[in-house]
Parts: sequence; structure tokens; C-alpha cells
Amino acid sequence: MISSFSELGISPPLLKAIEEMGYTAPTEIQSKAIPHILKQQDIIVRSKTGSGKTAVFGVSILQLTDPDAPGPQCLILTPTRELAVQVDNDLKLLSKHLRHRTTAVYGKHSMALEIQAINQGLSIITGTPGRVYDHILNGSLDTRNIRFLVLDEADRMLDMGFIDQVEKIIWTLPRDRVTLLFSATIPPEIGNICVKYMKDPLTIEIESPTKTVDTVSQCYYRAEEKKKLECLNRLLLYMRPESCMVFCNTRLAADRVARYLKRKGYAAQALHGDIPQGRRLATMQQFKEGGFQLLVATDVAARGIHVEGLTLVVNYDVPNDRDSYIHRIGRTGRAGQMGQAVSLVTRDDIMTLYEIEEHIGVLIEEAEWPDESELVIHSEEVEQWIKSHAIQARTAEAAGRLPAKRQRSRKTGRESSRSKSSREKAGKAKGQGKASKGEHTGAAAASSTGNKAAGRQPSDRKPAGRINIVNSKNNGKPVFVAAKPSIISTGDNTGAGRSSPKKPVGKSFLERLFTRFIKRSLKD
Repeated sequence: MISSFSELGISPPLLKAIEEMGYTAPTEIQSKAIPHILKQQDIIVRSKTGSGKTAVFGVSILQLTDPDAPGPQCLILTPTRELAVQVDNDLKLLSKHLRHRTTAVYGKHSMALEIQAINQGLSIITGTPGRVYDHILNGSLDTRNIRFLVLDEADRMLDMGFIDQVEKIIWTLPRDRVTLLFSATIPPEIGNICVKYMKDPLTIEIESPTKTVDTVSQCYYRAEEKKKLECLNRLLLYMRPESCMVFCNTRLAADRVARYLKRKGYAAQALHGDIPQGRRLATMQQFKEGGFQLLVATDVAARGIHVEGLTLVVNYDVPNDRDSYIHRIGRTGRAGQMGQAVSLVTRDDIMTLYEIEEHIGVLIEEAEWPDESELVIHSEEVEQWIKSHAIQARTAEAAGRLPAKRQRSRKTGRESSRSKSSREKAGKAKGQGKASKGEHTGAAAASSTGNKAAGRQPSDRKPAGRINIVNSKNNGKPVFVAAKPSIISTGDNTGAGRSSPKKPVGKSFLERLFTRFIKRSLKD
């Protein structure tokens, strides 16, 4: 058994990239298949999911292709968009210290951007059959230089109805090429393709006593159809997984389960074919990065998608296809880690479950629902798990990662609001001061008596003139009086909204002046 990648004849730049990716020793399928591919032999690899098939063809093709030669030199066909993106990402990591260019093409993605990437020169192109064939018909993908063809998850492409498009693509490729086929199962239709389009292929199969991953513990719980949602919640509280994928048979069921989990307060998302492609990729990436821990999906995400550290797979619906069960539970228990797969089985599902057991060669044990006392005993752990998987917790965590620039903007906004509020208050006070000042001036202008102002004169106000002329009447005769500059208020001044001034001072002053004037008049 080969114990290191260097023994496989891999070039130093690739060995460095493999080491940086954290891989130390090749898997069994890598040890057996890579040497034959490096000899440019056609091979059929039949292996269980999660065995490291991407590195088998990725490492080999990167070493055998010339980045300076006209391309693309390799075409990789995958059944789903998600798998195409993941394979391309893995190739980019493996070619980190090489000059190869790679890209992925798939439906519901910009054709213009894909054409631009192809025109820049590629060594390897990965895509779904439909989009690859569209590029061929459009003339944007030249297949004359392709030396390697990879059919990844071939049985899945058959299940999804892509096999006719695959054959049409193969007809456009040069006959002098190396063809590599990878599949968990080899149905008769896939066998026919191998016979028609491959040259003396070598079949490499990893023997396993079962068709499922040995590191996955499998069981099922009985559930009534109407109570499956409650049973799912109870199961999650009992098992408290770090991360979990819940599989449903239909898109409607996936949406219904995701909405239920959100109503329960969990940070959960749905993933299925009706969701726009960009959002699907973003959701999958967020799940891989730990942005949330509960993903509700249909089988579109079951094949070829690797999620690091996935601890639990729940079959909310028992799959109708027996191989789908294998691929679903293969999402957990990878890289030698232990995983768990649990199925919720109704009375109508039991016969399907028996067929799955016969197909995989394993007896799936029935588990008894735990008593409510179990949750009570572990109430603190349950509460902590609920908090860590709650929507609020995820939102708070996201808020904690808010970029500093945005935090400064929010702080500046709050300070601006406070400054604006202060300016408004100051302006309002200033306006009130101006209004009071205007009232005083209006009172002086409206004065029609000789009374001296009894109110307090503002200290910063200058007299309006040197002499105030006060017009008064006495028995119909006008009397003119000269007085010191002052603000004159009349006794009946109510326009300023203040109480009437005291009369005695002004009244006595006028009376004395008037008396003196009369006396002088009589003497004359």
C-alpha cells in the first residue's frame, strides 16, 4: 500500500499544493488509479462516495496538461451546478503553484462571462452537460484540442436525464483522447457508454462489504405522517448535532420543513432546484463556512457536495431511489470521521426501507424514541444547543463581525443626529429670543401714552433715540414732553402677552409736569 503522494510520481508543485490542502497520505482509490491515469489509460472507477475521486483525476490531469498549449485540453462533465463549482474550486487549489487556468460553466449563469473566461485561454473546463452543449452549439467552446474527458457521477447524470446530451458532446470530441468515468454504481446504460466510447478501459473497484460508508451509524425512528415535523424537532433536541443536513423528496417539503425550523427559532435554510442559482451557491458556501447549522435540501445537493465535519444526516423523507439513500448518508462520516444517519419512517415507508436494506446489504436498526426525562436531565445542554443554533445568536454573531468602516459610519450617524438635535434646540431658543426682542420693540412702537416703562430694559439694547416724543391729550389740547431715551410702554399694552406695568411712578411723574406747566401758564 502506497503511503505518500510522492510515491505516485506526482510533480513537486502539485505535492506542495496537496500538502497545503492538508492531505498527508493518498486514499486507496487514489493509490490505485493515479498511476494508471498518468500512463494515459482509460479507466472506470467504481467507488463509494467520499473516497477522494476528485483528486484522482484532478492531480493526474493537471500534471499531464500543458498550460501553454491551445485549449481547453480537458473537459469534465458533472450532473449538478454545485458539483461543477466544487470541482473547479478544488482544481484551482491543486493548481496553486502552476500556471493552469480553469473555469466552470453551468445553467442560469452568465453566458457572456463564461465566453469571456473561455476566450482568455483555459486548460480545463468543468460544466453540466446542458451548458457545455450550449457552448458547443454556439461555437464558443472549441473541442478540437481536448485530450481528456472526465465523466463524474455518471450514474447520477443518467438519473437526471442527461445521458443523451453526454453522448452528443462525446461525438464532438477527438477520438484520440483519454476517457475517465467515475460512478458509485454502473447501470446498464452507463455500461453501454463505456463499451461505445472507451478504449480497453481498466476497471478499478474498491471492494466494500457494504454499499454505504462504514463510518456512518444508521438507524430509523417510527413517525406518523402528521407529526413528522414535531418528531424532527424532538430528534434534533435529543441528538444536538453541530451541523445537520435534512433531506426531503420534494421542493415543497423542503420549504415546509425549513419554515417550520425557522418558526422554532433555528437558523435554517432550504436548498433545492427552484431557488436561483446564485442564492443556492451562496447558501451552500455559507453552510460550509458555519454560517448556519441546519440545511434542508432535496437530492440536488446530495451528490458530490462535500461539507467538512457534517455530523448528522436526517432523511425526513425516505428516498424513493435506493441509490439516493447511499448518496445522502455519504455526506457524513467522511475522511475517517464518524457520522450518523437517521431516517423518519412512516407506515407507508417501511417496505421501501426494506428494499434499501437489501440493496445496501445492511440491516438498519429501529431506535426507540427517548423519554421526555432524557431532555429534562440534559436540559442545560439542550438550552445551550438551542441558543447556539438560534437565529438571534447567528444575527448577533454576524453583527459582531460588522466591518469597522460600517461601525464608524453608524457611530458618525449617531453623533450627527445628536449634533443636529443640539442645533435645533439652540435655533429654537434663539428664535424665542428674537421673538421676545420683537415684542419689546413692537410695544415701544405701539406706545401712545407718556408712561415711563416699568419693565426691565435689556442690558445689550441701545436706546432707539436721544429723545422720545410722547403725545398725550389733556382736555383736547396736545402736550409735548421731552424725556430721557427709554422704551416707553403704555398701560394698555397687551400685545406682548405680559401683565400691565405698575402705574403710580409714571402717573405721578406726568402729574407733576402737568401741574408745573399749568402754574406757569397762569402766571403768564
